[in-house]
Amino acid sequence: MYFISHPIASLNHLAARLLTDQFSFLIAIVFFVFLSLNYKNRFWQSIDESVSNWAINTKNSFIKNRAEDFAIFGNAMFHILYSIILSVIFFTARHKFSLVIVILFTLIFSWGFNRFLKIIYKRTRPGHLDAGIRRRMSFCFPSGHIMASIPIYFFSGVLLQGLIPILPWYIIALTITFFVIMSRIYLNHHYFTDVLGGIAMGVFCLHVSIWFYFVTGMM
Repeated sequence: MYFISHPIASLNHLAARLLTDQFSFLIAIVFFVFLSLNYKNRFWQSIDESVSNWAINTKNSFIKNRAEDFAIFGNAMFHILYSIILSVIFFTARHKFSLVIVILFTLIFSWGFNRFLKIIYKRTRPGHLDAGIRRRMSFCFPSGHIMASIPIYFFSGVLLQGLIPILPWYIIALTITFFVIMSRIYLNHHYFTDVLGGIAMGVFCLHVSIWFYFVTGMM
C-alpha cells in the first residue's frame, strides 16, 4: 500500500484534502453560523466552562508550560513578518509580483475579517483575562490567532509545496496551527467556542485565499 511505503507523503496529502476540500468549506460555514447563534446557550457555556477548568487544572506539560511561546506563532505582528519574508522569497524565486499580492491578501483578509466579526459579535473575553491584554481589543469571538493562522500557514504550504516539494508543508502547517490552538486553550484568553469559531472561519479564509489565487490567475 502507498500509505505504508510513503507514510509522510500520505499524511501530508490527507492534511491538504481535509483543509482544502469543498466539503470542509461548507461544513465550516454551516458550523460557524450554528455556533454564532448558539454559543450563549447553556450547553455551549457548560462546554466552555469545562474546557477552561481542564486547562487550569491539568498537569503541566510541554505545551502548557510553553503556551505563551507557541502563542507568538498566532500573533499578528509575527504573521506580518512571516508574510513579508515569504513574499521576498517567492518574488526572488519566481519573479512574480502577483505572488506577493496574494500572500498579502491572505494576511490582510484573514485579520481584517476577524476584526469585522469581533465588532459584530462583541463578545468580551473571560473574566480571568490577564492584565496585559488591552481592554479596547477585548472582543474574543472568533479567535484571531487561530482564524488567521490557518489560512496563512496552510496557504503558504500550498505555495511552498510547489517550490520545495521535498518537505511535508501541510503537516508542518497543521503542526504549527495545532500549537497555536492549544496555546489559546491553555492560556484561557478565549472561551472554547471562540477557538471552534476561529477554526471554522480559518478554514473559510483559507478557501477564499485559494480561490483568490486560482480564479484571478495568479499561478
